[in-house]
Amino acid sequence: MRSIMIDISPRYLFAIGFILMMGFCGSSDAGELKYEDWVCISETDPDTNKERKRIGTFAADGISSFWLSDPDSDAETVQLTLESKKTMASEYFSYRIDNIDTLTIRSALKGCESKCLTEYVPKKDEFIKTLKRGLRIQFEYDSFPQIAQNPTFSLRGFTKAYNWLLRK
Repeated sequence: MRSIMIDISPRYLFAIGFILMMGFCGSSDAGELKYEDWVCISETDPDTNKERKRIGTFAADGISSFWLSDPDSDAETVQLTLESKKTMASEYFSYRIDNIDTLTIRSALKGCESKCLTEYVPKKDEFIKTLKRGLRIQFEYDSFPQIAQNPTFSLRGFTKAYNWLLRK
């Protein structure tokens, strides 16, 4: 067998290494951690230079995501956001945890150019406790043109992700 030698300039190796490093490491101040089906994201707000944290998961439908964020570490609430790639028609959502007969309806604020619904829930609310015990949550909301969407989200890893969110 013959060995092949390739002569490469050190500056080309440096350039290739730099490009690979930027591709794998990124150039932002965002940090990401994953607990089973939940992702934890920590970002520095460029305006206030404060750390913002949020946790979220994605539905199998490929169009919906479910996020919780701590708008102010001193506040007693967390912000719940249900996002969709489709335009939302409703100003409320309903949810069911683990197919229990109880269907809960909550009003919400429409935002994100009508692509998300936002609600504030107490940090130690029964809703949060139920999420910690549950396996999955199914939401229902209406999108244009009057089509009911029923995304289901896994709750595997929620407790660890939620504890990370509240950690200072």
